[in-house]
Amino acid sequence: MTNTQGLPLGESVEFGWNTLKARALFIIGVTLAAWGIPAIIGWAGGVAFDRGIQKFGMWIIETAVSATFSLGLAKIYLRFRDGEQPVFENLFDVLPRLYVYIGASIIASIAVMMGLILVVVPGIIFLIRLWFVGFVIVDEDVGVLDAIQRSWDITRGYTLDLFLLFIVLCGLNILGAICLFVGLLVTVPISGLALAATYRTLSTRAAGNAAVTPAGRPPVPPAPTAT
Repeated sequence: MTNTQGLPLGESVEFGWNTLKARALFIIGVTLAAWGIPAIIGWAGGVAFDRGIQKFGMWIIETAVSATFSLGLAKIYLRFRDGEQPVFENLFDVLPRLYVYIGASIIASIAVMMGLILVVVPGIIFLIRLWFVGFVIVDEDVGVLDAIQRSWDITRGYTLDLFLLFIVLCGLNILGAICLFVGLLVTVPISGLALAATYRTLSTRAAGNAAVTPAGRPPVPPAPTAT
């Protein structure tokens, strides 16, 4: 199915930029924490331990902390999109949902890698169709497979729009990396906020479409009973 109404990609990126300008200290602060703490754990593990099993254990901890912060950032970005005022503690609010995120991320990553290995195009399609798994997990009470299915469903018909957004955000972050990587502290949050705005557009449209019959007409009310 092809949607005649495209996604407001420019508005999504503009939302990211405007939000970053308004809350720069907070957003850059949580971004530094989300990147820095796992990096410190990984560095400390490499310095303190020399046995393979010990280093592997530290890698597991580093990965779990990094995944927690990634999911926490998704929640913060989505709260901004919904007009709320997120707080630093939101980075940790997602801990009860961490196992869902890790499981869904593993399955999605395998699907993307298989698509890239077999034929590049399917891998890119899997990537952009499963882009919103993290947002689904922080927004809805779903399990691993349901989160994947939900991301796949809400992006149906928007593949070309999302591919364009993918190109735009990749270009933006390449520019951030060129600026001695310091620019990534700006471009990565803008990208996350733009994705949050895009996700909310997709989820809202999907909710609206659910109230319409497959034929595209509102449900027909039941006929009145004879008296």
